[in-house]
Formats: sequence, structure tokens, C-alpha cells
Amino acid sequence: MKTARITALLATAFLIAACGGGGNASGSQPPPPPTSFAYSAPQQTGDGWATGHLDDHGFDSALIFDMMDEIVSGRVSGIDSVTIVRNGTLLLDVPLRDSSSLDFFDDWIGNTDPLRHIMHSTSKSVTSALVGIAIDQGYIASLDTPFYDLFPYGSYDNPDPRKAQMTLEDALTMRLGLTWDEWSEPYGSALNDLQILTVSNDDYAKALLDLPMESDPGTTFTYNTAATIAIGQAVQNSVGVPLDIFAELNLFQPLQILQADWVETPTGLANGGSGLFLKPRDMAKFGQLFISGGVWNGQQIISSEWTTQSVTRFVGLSWTWTSGYGYQWWVDNFSFEGQPIDSWSTRGYGGQYIFCVPSLELVVTFTAQNYMGGSDIAFSLMQDYVLPALESTT
Repeated sequence: MKTARITALLATAFLIAACGGGGNASGSQPPPPPTSFAYSAPQQTGDGWATGHLDDHGFDSALIFDMMDEIVSGRVSGIDSVTIVRNGTLLLDVPLRDSSSLDFFDDWIGNTDPLRHIMHSTSKSVTSALVGIAIDQGYIASLDTPFYDLFPYGSYDNPDPRKAQMTLEDALTMRLGLTWDEWSEPYGSALNDLQILTVSNDDYAKALLDLPMESDPGTTFTYNTAATIAIGQAVQNSVGVPLDIFAELNLFQPLQILQADWVETPTGLANGGSGLFLKPRDMAKFGQLFISGGVWNGQQIISSEWTTQSVTRFVGLSWTWTSGYGYQWWVDNFSFEGQPIDSWSTRGYGGQYIFCVPSLELVVTFTAQNYMGGSDIAFSLMQDYVLPALESTT
């Protein structure tokens, strides 16, 4: 892993993107991308996936092919992989990135594999799963555990009795009550709270916990990447091994994920807020784990209670494509056959998504490089192509 001050690097990344930057790690010139889509069922690679054909799992393939034509032709821009899983079977696995598309974020860990992609805030949902595993294994007593009790710091700036009332669940649902705003200013701005915290401090968890309170814990939703980094620190403190090692032994190895890596904070902590790299097929495994109640290929990796709670709407949000927030999971706002349908997703800056629709046994993932806008394209693709492709066959 590599240490990185995330938002400072983001600012440089924006500059590179605006100037048309992006490195070719191998120095070779790959062939031009295809301009039309040709489907074949995914290959068996021994990674735990059963594979099959779209036609055999209730899809109108023509609609999926239309969607992929839009993507590979560039009429829908920025998307560099799509995977579709139904009934626990991998049906579409299309990576579109090559060595010429490796970008500034790949430099964070020295990544030269175009199949492995930065997850950005999809990392948060993985960190949440590690909380569930730590609770399952008895390292953390419960979600009611006072959040500050999970840290060894003897004192904090801006003392407030409400800090003692903040629970682990408050942190997971982004309702800490701390003074924080990482959305009003761009992430590259010196006025962004995440930028200020990460540039000015080495210990991100301590810096977060030192902030003043502005509301009672558990009352106000405020999106907070530093909070998820601190949650990862709390897990590491509780289990007694580095967070990335705990993830490797208890999540990635059981999921047959062979290549996962994290950016580190300056203290050596795996950055659970935005720093995970995964391959698309492995992203889909994480989604399938939650569709299947915490089971992967017959092994109970995380409790079904945790997977159910994680995607429960604890925070109501009336946003486009969004109806709420759970334990670092978003509750979606899709319709199927003219009616709302339960679904949830992980969401990462630039277009890194895992969509789960449990009643349809459906998992869909996208990775993308839409860092300058258009990162919500995947929602439209889900609503306009993927779900109708199932609608027309039911």
C-alpha cells in the first residue's frame, strides 16, 4: 500500500483530467476500442463464479446489447466496465479499460492492472461490512457501543458531553453531529472540510474526533468520508490487527478475491473511506454477498442480520435516485413494471457502483472515470436498459 493525502491528490487529479492527462503504464499503444458490442458469456476463471448466458436468466438480451453499444461506442462516456449477475450467475463481464486508461488514482498504489479499479466511496460499504464481521466475532460488543470508546486517545479538543453519547451506529449512518461539510466546496478546494482535515493532520481519526459538535448524535445526516476512515480505525483498534489484514482474512479470502489493495493514510491505516482497489468481478461478489444474506458459495461470511440491517433505510432522503441511507449503503429509488422496487447500492466518486435488486436476484456493477461530471449515468442505464430488459420477459 502507499500513503496518500487523498484530497490533495484529488486536486492534482482534477488538473490532470482537465488537461487530458492519464498515463500508459506499459508504454505500448493498445488497439483502438471497439465501436460496437459483441456478446459472449463470461469465461470461467476459477474465481468462484458460475457463469452463464443472459438469455438463460430472463433477460431480453437485445436491450443489454443496446446499452453496451452506447457504452463501447462512446455515446455514453466514461464507463470502463459493466458486470451483470442474476441468480448467483455471472452473465456479463465487460472490462473496457486498458493500460492507456490507467490514471492518477492508479498511481496511489502503483497499480498497473487495468482490471483493478479505484473504488472511491464504494470502499465505505466494504468498511461497514468489516464492522459487521467484527461484531459477529465478538470484537465489538454492539452498535450501541459509544464511538469514542473505540479509540485510545486520552482527551479531545472541543469537549462536549454529546460526544460521549455518539454511538457506532451514529457513525455508520453519518449522523455523528460533528461540525462537517465536504459537499459545499469541491473536493479539490482548500475550503473543503475533508481537504482541510487530511492536509493539516496525519491522524485522521483523531482530527475528526477533535471537531466541535453542532447537533445531537443520531439526528442529522451529514456525509463524512473522514468518519468512515475513523470507523476503519475503530475496527483495527478492536480486532488488534491492521484493517487490511482483517479484511483479507475475513472478507476477501472467503470471497475468493485475490487482488485487493488499499491506499494508506499517513499513520499506515488502510483508507476505508475511499482507498480500496478491486476488480469488477470481485465488486460483484461483494454485492452478491448481500443479496445472499452474507453467504458466498455456501460459506456464511457475515451474518444475515448484518446484511439486512446494513441496507435498511435509517435515514430518509428524497433525492433523485435515492430514498435513504443505511450502514454506509445507499437505498435506491428505481421502478420496475411501473412500481417502486427495493434496491440498494454502493457509490463511488466518478461512477463506481454496485447495484443490488434482491427480489430480482440481480447485481450490476459499473466502474467509470467520469470525474469531471456525469457520474450518475449508471442510474439511467439501470432504469432505461437493465431493469426493462427484465421487465419485457416477465
